[in-house]
Amino acid sequence: MPTTLDPFVFYRDFSVESPITTGAQHLSAAATRLAFSIVYSITELPDAIWQQFKELLSPDTLWGLALVVAAWLLATIIGGPIGAAINGLLAAYGLYELWPVVKAVVGDLWAWLRTAYYAETEAELHEAAKHFAEALAKGGITTLEAIVTHRVFHGAANKIRERFPTPDWLRRGYAEQETQRSSRRVDEETRRKRRPIEETLSGAASTVLVPAGRGAGDELGGIVIGGVTVAAMLAVLAGAVAVSRSGGR
Repeated sequence: MPTTLDPFVFYRDFSVESPITTGAQHLSAAATRLAFSIVYSITELPDAIWQQFKELLSPDTLWGLALVVAAWLLATIIGGPIGAAINGLLAAYGLYELWPVVKAVVGDLWAWLRTAYYAETEAELHEAAKHFAEALAKGGITTLEAIVTHRVFHGAANKIRERFPTPDWLRRGYAEQETQRSSRRVDEETRRKRRPIEETLSGAASTVLVPAGRGAGDELGGIVIGGVTVAAMLAVLAGAVAVSRSGGR
């Protein structure tokens, strides 16, 4: 993922003197913010949801989804001159047939959509990512499925990606987040396996050093006795070595 986001990511300008150009830029920037927030959410998703996410959203499908949802938001919710420009820009793709589908399901994702669209910083995109992950964990994955499996989406998303190709940063970011998620899972599994061993060793150490039901004076005596026992064992071992050497002469 980029270490510093390009200022264009937060572009929201529009000019009636150049509606097609500025409308396309506005749409591209809005879709970029949505896509960034979705990619950032990968490390936030529960395992079961992540498996469904991977099956449903490849980088290309993810970008198509971001474009479609951003276009719906601009055309129907933001509206005004920018809405008219987006409708005109995308009329040839037939996306307007998807608007009722998006409207019917996007309510479950509204906190994500609002936060991502109005984001002014990368931190706010991470906040949107958390909203997205939370929505998917509560059943929002079905919402996405309703959009990306729709017959209109398949044809329209492919065509619109010819005008707005899937960015390279999205492919890289998707892979990086997936790798980060896998590495974190390995670390968590290692810690999980190590915890019982550490607890067992800690319990054994407590038993040796501070036996239950004994006072400090008793414990001191135990340490002395233990020390004498160890010394006796060492003496026996030294004697055995001496005998062995004598027998070899």
